[in-house]
Amino acid sequence: MSSKEKSLSKGGAFYLIYQVLNLAFPAVTGIYVTHVLVPEKIGMVGAAQNVANYFVIFSFLGIPTYGMREIAKYKDDDKERSKIYSELYVINTISTIVFLSLYLALIILVPTYRNELSLYLITGISIALNFFNVSWLYEGMEDFQFISIRNLIFKVVSFCLLILLVRSKDDYLLYALVTVLGTAGNYVMNIICVKKYVTFSLKSLNLKRHIKSVMYLVAVNLAIEIYSLMDITMMNFMSTKESIAFYKFGHSVELILLQVVNTFTIVLIPRISYSYKEKLYSEFNRLLTKGFKMILLCAVPMIIGILFTADFLMVKLYGNEYIVSARILKIFAILLIVSPVGYLLGSRVLLATENEDKMLISVGTGAIINLVGNAILIPKLHEYGATIASLLSEFIVMIVYISHGRKYFRLEKMKMFAIKLIGAASVMTVSLFLCEFISGGWSKLITQIIVAVTTYSISLLLFKEEITIEYKNKIINKLKALR
Repeated sequence: MSSKEKSLSKGGAFYLIYQVLNLAFPAVTGIYVTHVLVPEKIGMVGAAQNVANYFVIFSFLGIPTYGMREIAKYKDDDKERSKIYSELYVINTISTIVFLSLYLALIILVPTYRNELSLYLITGISIALNFFNVSWLYEGMEDFQFISIRNLIFKVVSFCLLILLVRSKDDYLLYALVTVLGTAGNYVMNIICVKKYVTFSLKSLNLKRHIKSVMYLVAVNLAIEIYSLMDITMMNFMSTKESIAFYKFGHSVELILLQVVNTFTIVLIPRISYSYKEKLYSEFNRLLTKGFKMILLCAVPMIIGILFTADFLMVKLYGNEYIVSARILKIFAILLIVSPVGYLLGSRVLLATENEDKMLISVGTGAIINLVGNAILIPKLHEYGATIASLLSEFIVMIVYISHGRKYFRLEKMKMFAIKLIGAASVMTVSLFLCEFISGGWSKLITQIIVAVTTYSISLLLFKEEITIEYKNKIINKLKALR
């Protein structure tokens, strides 16, 4: 195995930890708070976080996406890398000041928000934290180990604070504060350690050269967040706080699993951008093909598993009334394929080829569909309506993305891969169906997981699926090295 492949495997493992922790933290804290706070209070916090997240997206200005690409392009050029970092950090600082000020004005002037001013001030801390958000530097340099380890440390500390501070149904403000603190430590450590890769300087900065791409990407990110956040925003006015809570927890579990799927491809993004820049088109296509196959290998068994286990798991984790969240999760499951495929073959291809304008068209279409779908469906179907609208918009975004990006890439050896995948998934489905005759609670769930993983993995190995064989050999080689 080459040093590059080893680096990708190691980076993938650490990035998986990093991203899953970011999404698992709200879900794990949710398990605790659902047994302490009532759904109405949880919905209030979710609504406040939703408002703050709009301003976070604006203050980002697309820099996390753009910055990772630019740093990856110049990771071997210390001088240019430091210059790019300094320019983007100045732009980020200006935008954060502007949008933090606008947020404060909004929550003071609008009565609905002013009535819960303390809550909205707490969730607004997430906007101020953007001053320290330079994770894109480490991602562009593929230093996933650093950001993963410090993320784990601060998430554990935050969860301990949650258990110590949130003890009664009136502690929803403390719940909101702890969720913010889970991010604060990460960002502060990021900014302290940047000297490892860059030197900040205000000399000879050229901010103008970044503005066009950054403006396109802020529009792209805003459109994405519209159909990610608009659900809860519209439910806040058109449904109940309980519906928000049911929707939020079903969606949060799906987001954790989605990030697991995305991780196998996100670590390829710096290499994909670099390959296209250097006109290494064969490597570019190889990386995209591998990423696409890994999405399907990971997402398909997850979807099957959700259909068999969601009801039991969600009720046990959150309580009997959250059976609704299990149904939401089952509907959302298909996004484990739709969203990552659109992200890899659309969004990342268009970003690598510097077609940010096409990205805006794609996500703008999705945002409009989501807005209209929510307006029609939420009043009638509440949390189910929001789920269906999200599903439809994500599917359309994937289609539009790929239609724009397909001329830049070519997937390889897909027919035999599809046959092997369908075969392994069928064996797994049959084995889980047979497990339905087993009685018991957690013991049945553990049995289902073991049987599913075993039958799926063995089937792929028997079918000689290439990526599975590759990772099997890596594991064997590592075990031999330990002897």
